[in-house]
Amino acid sequence: METVNPTNERAMLLRLREGDHEAFGKLFSSYSPIITGHLLRLLKVPELVEELVQDTFLSLWEHRERIDPDKPLKAYIFQIAINNARDLFRRAMHDKRIRALFYQTVSEGYEHIETELIRKENSDLLSRLLDRLPERQRNVYILCKVEGLSYREVSGRLGISESTVNSHIKRANALLKEYLAGSAEVMILLILFLF
Repeated sequence: METVNPTNERAMLLRLREGDHEAFGKLFSSYSPIITGHLLRLLKVPELVEELVQDTFLSLWEHRERIDPDKPLKAYIFQIAINNARDLFRRAMHDKRIRALFYQTVSEGYEHIETELIRKENSDLLSRLLDRLPERQRNVYILCKVEGLSYREVSGRLGISESTVNSHIKRANALLKEYLAGSAEVMILLILFLF
């Protein structure tokens, strides 16, 4: 299939103005992925984007006689797509289906942000708690419990015996439990972070 480039775009636009379906198909193939990507970043609702892309190219076909073949098509077609998106937002005020699609996308985005905030809070809490441990215990605890290394791997990395690693972990756990004894909620958050 022939692709559209600045050299042959003018010829294709002239053909499109005359109602050439093949030229329209080639323009669609070249520009629809760009328009789709742009609208997906803007709307984040694939179902609505597909509808808008179809509306954009339908509008291009219906108003083909207005196209200036001496100007790049990209700006013209982007303007049609943006106008269609604005119309969609206006329609959303009265169309339950469109509002539901937007609401679902916003809710999913919110849940992602909320999950990330909770993870960040848990990570900050763990960091503050670990800062209370003596340096060697903290290092051993991070290697074993946060990074997931085995006692043998930590032993080899730090040049200490496995029983010393075990001892550091037991003491660190005891200190962390002591720090957390007053707050069951903090204990649950820490457990969720670690597991």
